[in-house]
Amino acid sequence: MEAVISNNEFITNIAGRVRNLNLPLKKALWPLFEVVSNSIHAIEELGSTKKGKINITLDREGHDEALVSLGDVNQYFIKSFIITDNGIGFNERNYKSFLTAESDYKEDKGSKGIGRFVCLKAFKKIEYSSTYRNNSGETEIRNFSLKAYGKGFDEEPIVKSEIRKESGTKVILNSFYDEYKNNCPKSIDEIAELIIEHFFIYFIEGKCPIITIVDTNGNQVTLQEKFGLDLLPNLIKRTFKIKNTEFTLNLLLVDKTEGGHRVHYCGNSRDVVNEPISKYIPDLKSNVYLVESDQKNLKVYITSTYLDNNVGNERTRFNFPDNEEDAPYDYIVTFEDIKKQIEHELEEELKTPLEALREQKMASVKRHVEQYAPQFKYVLKYKEDEVKKLPATLTGEKLDVELFKIQQKLELDTKILGNEVLNGHDYKNVEEYQKAYDQYLEQSNDIGKSNLVKYVIHRRAIIDLLNKYLGEEGDKFQSEKTIHEIFFPIKKESDDVKYEQQNLWLIDERLAYHYYLASDKPMADMPVLENIKTTDRPDLFIFNSSFAFVNEEAPFNSFIIVEFKKPERNDYSDRDEKKNPVDQVIDYIGKLRSGSALDRRGKFIQVSDKDKIPFYAYVICDFNPKLINILTTRDYIITPDGMGYFYYHKQFNAYIEVISYQKLVKDARNRNRILFERLGISV
Repeated sequence: MEAVISNNEFITNIAGRVRNLNLPLKKALWPLFEVVSNSIHAIEELGSTKKGKINITLDREGHDEALVSLGDVNQYFIKSFIITDNGIGFNERNYKSFLTAESDYKEDKGSKGIGRFVCLKAFKKIEYSSTYRNNSGETEIRNFSLKAYGKGFDEEPIVKSEIRKESGTKVILNSFYDEYKNNCPKSIDEIAELIIEHFFIYFIEGKCPIITIVDTNGNQVTLQEKFGLDLLPNLIKRTFKIKNTEFTLNLLLVDKTEGGHRVHYCGNSRDVVNEPISKYIPDLKSNVYLVESDQKNLKVYITSTYLDNNVGNERTRFNFPDNEEDAPYDYIVTFEDIKKQIEHELEEELKTPLEALREQKMASVKRHVEQYAPQFKYVLKYKEDEVKKLPATLTGEKLDVELFKIQQKLELDTKILGNEVLNGHDYKNVEEYQKAYDQYLEQSNDIGKSNLVKYVIHRRAIIDLLNKYLGEEGDKFQSEKTIHEIFFPIKKESDDVKYEQQNLWLIDERLAYHYYLASDKPMADMPVLENIKTTDRPDLFIFNSSFAFVNEEAPFNSFIIVEFKKPERNDYSDRDEKKNPVDQVIDYIGKLRSGSALDRRGKFIQVSDKDKIPFYAYVICDFNPKLINILTTRDYIITPDGMGYFYYHKQFNAYIEVISYQKLVKDARNRNRILFERLGISV
């Protein structure tokens, strides 16, 4: 059978109506708010707000006898709410309205006539027992229940009371559905705070009846006392206008709550939409407090007739557009308009504490920049106001990311300014032009310094990364491929790789400036070489031109080969060329000398034995007795620091250097030491 409410006018499918309603799980207390709202309206209709009383009893899961004896029952889920009031009750008029889906009976109070359906979204059953006066002044008691399944609506015969009783209604929100029960707060204090938040305007206007919450163990909280003692003394009010529409901002500090700092948009004296204040002021994350001695959350309540008139049906949204693009007329106030003004009002009202908070934050940011990120110094100089608006909780890499975003914007602004200065922007006078020119010159100079700083820091990071990969920090030794990638991407050529992606300066600063480089590619596939019949692939093969910066077609000045070996490798052999790195590079050179080659322009490259073009070869590896024996047998000369060997091959005009990874890291640090020290970073 369909679950229905019926009268002479229509039939409503309760299950379908409930199914089509939207009630987010995080709003599990909304049904309670609906019932409390109805109780307030019933008390107002009776004309006894000052004498009005609403009692809310929490019914928790567990054995009643055990719960009564417990001092703390907050760990137990709430399964039902029992709400009683001394309002006008379900007289004929109110009862008829109840039986009318989406009734407009209380439209002037913002009622949408769907509260009972919202309750059935979260609870299996609603039970009502109401005492009221009939048209003859007699006392009657009406009992009925509602559910979204089965028969749906159960009504008992009206009972006439011979004794004149006080009017009022008892409502039982019976049996939470599990998904809402699990999202419902369990603490009596938190529930009290959320009810105050939801009906905050009733409290500050003194229109709220006495509301008391009673827990299963007898503990109780009176909301007026909590509001009067904890909240009312801290209340601040501001009014503002947007497009001739007036709004009121009510601001107060409350005890720390799970929701943190929030802005609440109220319609018809009730909370409709709320969101974190950090959306308006990023500094005010939920764990950042304006009062150091006492952790408090900031609550902001926005009220307006405009909000009252635009509450959505479910009372969880408003019916005006989010932004100007969606607004049909210019004069309509959008959510974006309201939010911008609220941000301004909050900045003004909280100016003093925010300045103190931001001074602390800026001191922390400056320490971070000085110690770890000096490339952002000029960002603090030119964009301090934007840096001040960054969340106070940002640290480390997350802070660097946000500073980088501001840096990118500053560089774009500087380029735009440069175009104006250098391309004939229409300045009013010479003084204005000179001022813009000086500003552009200063910012451009600082940006250049910053980019240099950024590159020096990059070098320090690469040295540290190589050192880590070599196992000097206790990490597992990395593969030859991993080490290779630090210097230059594998399987790539010069034209494929940006300057910043290669770190050949680790070996020799001069290697960074080359005409052509191939990484782990067969020599036969290199476009600068033709007629080379070999599948050999040196780790790095570099071609240098004596006029590389002037004319790419100039004759080659040198060839450079770099060979990497896996750290801690110890299987070197004097008899196996593949396991003998020095013979391996000599073999590469010999094959090039014995053939002919063309460069990328088709020019013939003479690399025969008679040619004087020198070859340079670097073998990067870890030393061990086997390798040292090979080197000494072939007359390699040890370097003065004892960490490398070198040899000049007369026949091939080739200089060969064998460098240990330890020497490579040490020499790279020493070459860059002066740069690191000038930046104040450790070496």
